[in-house]
Order: sequence, then structure tokens, then C-alpha cells
Amino acid sequence: MLKIAIVEDENAQTQLMRDYIARYGREKDVKCSVTTFGNGLDFITYYKSGYDAVFMDIKMPLIDGMEAAEKLREIDKDVVLIFVTNMAQLAIKGYKVNAMDFLVKPVSYFDFSLEMDKIKAEHDRRSRDFLWVRSAGVLRRVDFSDIYYIEIMMHEVCMHTKGGEINFRGSLKSVEEQLDPKSFSRCNNCYVVNLQCVTEVRDDDVALENGDVVHISRTRKKQFMNDLTAYFAGTGVR
Repeated sequence: MLKIAIVEDENAQTQLMRDYIARYGREKDVKCSVTTFGNGLDFITYYKSGYDAVFMDIKMPLIDGMEAAEKLREIDKDVVLIFVTNMAQLAIKGYKVNAMDFLVKPVSYFDFSLEMDKIKAEHDRRSRDFLWVRSAGVLRRVDFSDIYYIEIMMHEVCMHTKGGEINFRGSLKSVEEQLDPKSFSRCNNCYVVNLQCVTEVRDDDVALENGDVVHISRTRKKQFMNDLTAYFAGTGVR
């Protein structure tokens, strides 16, 4: 199921997007749930993580969509954000809050459905708990839960797993894009760590369940610790 939030102060526009989402669900055989907010302040005040996407108007009372988006990113850096506005010049600033895209009013169903396709693709990617890699001429399925960490050495990816090392040519970025962003985090330019397997963080090192210790770079430490905190908060670990 796709969980969608609409943040829009115009009732007619809210209803139009509701209708578009319902139509998309029928055409693509996708279940969708929709929650609406009449302004950015209510959205931020009552926001709970778990949405797949947020359609956000920019010009709204109390706080505008750009400010609401900035506050959103403080509590949820991963949810897909799409601006829906008649102020295209402002929507261009969306890169500051990692917006996926923007739609200009009046919004056609065709353009809206293209954004829904992107949302569904991202949802499917995040819902998958494994990836396929080709190593030594063999295509192998690797479950995320079996991965301790992944490193890159001279264009050679080494995946450290519960079943041993898996080596293949590629880039760390291309592998990272296939992983669950809430469960994996890059601790330096050469390593991506499965947060589930972290046993200890001491100074600038992170210890893993298999006994290995990898270094956390100074430039990535803040983000890594934020990711680790968010992961354990999401699993209920204290």
C-alpha cells in the first residue's frame, strides 16, 4: 500500500489530487491511503513517519510549504517530497530539501501519474529486502540481513556477509542505491554499514557483529550517528 500525505489549503485542489490518486490506484491495481492537511503547521505538528510520499503546496497560511519542508527534513529525511504549486520559480529551490520533483498547477492527470509511478518505484525498492549480485560468473541473491558491511577497493566491491565475502566489479554508489536507506549508512567513502549489525561505536570506529571494526570519517560521522539513532529508535531499541 502507498501511504500519501497531501498538504494543501485549497479544498478543490485537495479533492483533485484525491481523485487522481484513486484513479491511479484503479488503473495500476495499487492500494493507496491518503491523509490530508489544510496547512503546513498542522502537517508538521501531527506528522508521523511512515508515509511513502508528501504532495506539498508552497503558498499556504501559517507557515509556507518551503518552511514546512525544511522542518519535515529535520524529522524524516527519506520520505518522497513533491511540491505542487503555481509558483514554479519557488519550487526550483526544492533541491535544498531534497524534493524529488514539482508539479505546476493546474496539474494534469498524466503528469500526476508519472510522479505516482516514481513513488511506487521508490516504495518497491525500499520494500525489497534483498539484492542480486553477479560474482565469479554466478548471479547470487543476497539478503540484506546477511550483510555486515560493504567496502570498495580499486573498483572491486567486497560484500562481507554471514556466508563469507562476495567480490564483484562495480561501484559502492550503485550498490548503495539498491539498499534500504533506513538500515544502511555510509561511514566513510569506502564503507557502507548494516546498522542492524553495529555492536558498538567508540570514538571514530564502529564495531560489527562479525568482530570487524571500520573507521568513521569526520565528515560523515554526524550523519552516520543520526542514521544509527534513527534506526534504533525505529526498532524500539533503547
